[in-house]
Amino acid sequence: MENTLIDSKLELFFEGELNSYNADNIWKDVESTLLDKEFTTLILNFAKLNYISSAGLRIVLKLKQAYNDVHITEANMDVYDILSMTGFTNIMDVKKAYKRMYVAGAEIVGEGYFSTVYRIDKDTIIKVFNRTSDENQIQRELNLAKKAFVLGIPTAISFDIVKVDNKLGVRFEMLDCDSLKNTYLKNPDKFDELTDKYVGLLKKINTTECDDPSQLRNIKEFYFEKLELIKEFLETEDYNKLYALLQTIPERKTFVHGDCHFKNIMVQKDELLLIDMDTLSVGHPIFELAAIYAPYIAFDEDDPGNCERFLGVSSDFTKKLFNQIIIKYFGREDQSIFDKIKLVSYIHMMWWNRTNEPQNEKRLHGCRERLLKLLKKYDDLKLEI
Repeated sequence: MENTLIDSKLELFFEGELNSYNADNIWKDVESTLLDKEFTTLILNFAKLNYISSAGLRIVLKLKQAYNDVHITEANMDVYDILSMTGFTNIMDVKKAYKRMYVAGAEIVGEGYFSTVYRIDKDTIIKVFNRTSDENQIQRELNLAKKAFVLGIPTAISFDIVKVDNKLGVRFEMLDCDSLKNTYLKNPDKFDELTDKYVGLLKKINTTECDDPSQLRNIKEFYFEKLELIKEFLETEDYNKLYALLQTIPERKTFVHGDCHFKNIMVQKDELLLIDMDTLSVGHPIFELAAIYAPYIAFDEDDPGNCERFLGVSSDFTKKLFNQIIIKYFGREDQSIFDKIKLVSYIHMMWWNRTNEPQNEKRLHGCRERLLKLLKKYDDLKLEI
């Protein structure tokens, strides 16, 4: 029996059928394989297993009873259904085999720091995760998307998790869709119309109440955590004032997407749909708008050309877009609104830089200086919405 032992994880590979005719011989192979191995986790790889009978299930049960920390991976749908119907999915970790998809030569319709979105054909797009292989995290995002959809937020609903090379992805059925970014570029004469729809989407997100806020991260609390992590770069007086300012932001049970830039939004038949929900939280809209300021303006301030590289548009375009979003969102032009949003965004930017690019001291100190300048101007972060 083929097996691998890595970091105290022993993986056994099963093939063909596991039935009453071969169960005894397979059990002997399993026993002899386990005899001289030291491990803490046992993984049963069913990628090449086509069928399992009750005799095979008894082998699985013996292993579960003997070693406790036993997992099944790569079970095809037929085998998974048997494991599910017989209750094994309730007593142990069982993972399905994911359908393999190929993106070589496919058009990239969206690209961000954490994922890339490919159009596979006229009806299908695949979002490939570049920086996580955590199936539970991806499944959590899908569950959040479904939750938001049920509450009326226009969200693209995924069909399944798929495997793309050695990465995980999510398959969406979306007819004739394109990213909002590309739609802006292809239709410069529709800038105002598209921005009205964009703002409408933001307002829909930020006015929809979550029926159970305890299931989502409270973004205000998350910002207190961010502030704590950048405390070392702040004088005590400045840290205390920032802490007090965050406390003045009203509590809300409404949604905050948390990363609603135009590459995370798809356009399908003039409707805007969200495809990235892993940052979904609850809280005040100031956090939503601060998160948009970061990719549109803040990243480019100390790294000219970032907008071109990351977003594929000029910094002049994103500045114009952000300014119009804020004016349309609030129905007025008010410098204090811009300043307060920027102040919150610089907390995020310092945290992001410390967490992801600590070597980029230029950006870290640039954000800090702009943050401290704004900090002197305001005694609260309240916005009239």
